[in-house]
Amino acid sequence: GTPVQEALYRAATLLVAASPCAVVISVPAAILSALSAAARGGVLFKGGAALETLAEVRAYAFDKTGTLTTGRAEVTAIAAADEEHLLALLAGIEAQSEHPIADAVRRAAAARGISPVPVWGEETTPSEGITGTDAEGPIWAGNRRMAARMGAALEAPGLAALDEGAETVVYLGRADRLIGALSVADAARPTSAAGLDALRGAGVAEIALMTGDRRPVAMRIGLAMGLRPAEIHAELLPADKVALVAALAEKGRVAFVGDGVNDAAALARADVGIAMGAAGSEVALQAADVAFLSEDMTRLAAA
Repeated sequence: GTPVQEALYRAATLLVAASPCAVVISVPAAILSALSAAARGGVLFKGGAALETLAEVRAYAFDKTGTLTTGRAEVTAIAAADEEHLLALLAGIEAQSEHPIADAVRRAAAARGISPVPVWGEETTPSEGITGTDAEGPIWAGNRRMAARMGAALEAPGLAALDEGAETVVYLGRADRLIGALSVADAARPTSAAGLDALRGAGVAEIALMTGDRRPVAMRIGLAMGLRPAEIHAELLPADKVALVAALAEKGRVAFVGDGVNDAAALARADVGIAMGAAGSEVALQAADVAFLSEDMTRLAAA
């Protein structure tokens, strides 16, 4: 005969008084169960806070190379007077780099039986390239931004054909003298398009692709995944990625998914940073809240 409201209130009071431990433990037990289920799917959360925040995310920003693409690039063309010398120098300066492009250069040199030229004192400039010193003096390798900073004129046999393509171009030079260049192509992950569609189906309002690569390269990958031109942002510095993530964050919770050193600041700025754990750099993994170990991008929407 007790009114429903009063009966429920008394029942709750009895539960809290008689079994407070069970009531309190229910929340961490649920979170631990969710963390375990996500881990079995290849998504490792560093704690319950990231799990709860991810549920509120309605905007996702993705890096391109090694995230939406496989990260296993291949050298497709070389523009230089001496191709073997170019590969030897590039393999030397990229010997210690974690970047997928560096791996492509090293594999191309190894396939031709070319030994890397010894290079020391390497220093990486995010979203530009790398500098070092060999027996002949200072040397650099990078994109157009680095070439411009070095004052190099981009002129070499066959270079125009590389620049007109939709592939990543790496330039090599000494000071303002260009030695040559090569192009590198990276394929989209087979599950990336389906993964983005799954996120949209799960209620994600905004998806953005952010990359330091050339716009033709970004457009080739982004459009193939169903992204609109306005959602594709190219030729970005790390600070530009942070600014774009901050702009998305003004509209609500945002997650950033990336793999490299260039992404560390954006991973830290996002409400939830998700690092590609299988191929990601140590810096990215440290800066992120979540490590994504699966090759299946649809698992991200499931998480």
